[in-house]
Amino acid sequence: MQHKAFSVLEFTKTSSVIMVQRAFRRRYGIDPPLAKNIRRWYKQFQETGCLYKGKSPGRPRASEENVHRIQEAYQRSPRKSTRRASRELTIPHVTVWLVLRRRLLMKPYRLQLLKALRVGDRRKRTDFCDMLLEDMEDDTFLPRLIFSDEATFHLSGKVSRHNVLIWGLGNTHEIVQHERDSPKINVFSAVSVRKIYGPFFFEGNTYWKFLS
Repeated sequence: MQHKAFSVLEFTKTSSVIMVQRAFRRRYGIDPPLAKNIRRWYKQFQETGCLYKGKSPGRPRASEENVHRIQEAYQRSPRKSTRRASRELTIPHVTVWLVLRRRLLMKPYRLQLLKALRVGDRRKRTDFCDMLLEDMEDDTFLPRLIFSDEATFHLSGKVSRHNVLIWGLGNTHEIVQHERDSPKINVFSAVSVRKIYGPFFFEGNTYWKFLS
């Protein structure tokens, strides 16, 4: 039953059997169900609100009362996760998803991080690309090329925008305010064709000293 519920939930989110099978293999480490079974389970749940074989409650599990409860919950708190709503309302997680997407026609929107461009930034980007194309013609360039990335973890409770979903009928263009220069730790790592560098951990604002 757990495998069926997972497949139905993933199909609700992606509408792709292939994506469901890939997610299933990553989650459980076994061969995923056949495409026809995934579609059959999804259709069965839409029609009966139940995934048990040969059993039907006689009416959809998502009653009008539950639809109203879910709607009220997300009107009060549109950032609430579906798993938290499932626990608070004692409604199955897959039912919450289906009600939000199919009955209430709501969509999950992610926070966007926008960076202001200064005068001359566009020209600098173009010049950098031109320089990179010229350097790639040199056979010694790639061995000297290093790709790096860093992540910052704040102690003030600043959330990652990649993990935040805001449910609504339209994009509300929500923003998040956070405290500047709050206690944090930076993690840096890099990779080249020769080796892996790091990860390195830095407290507070000492990260810039490492880069210099």
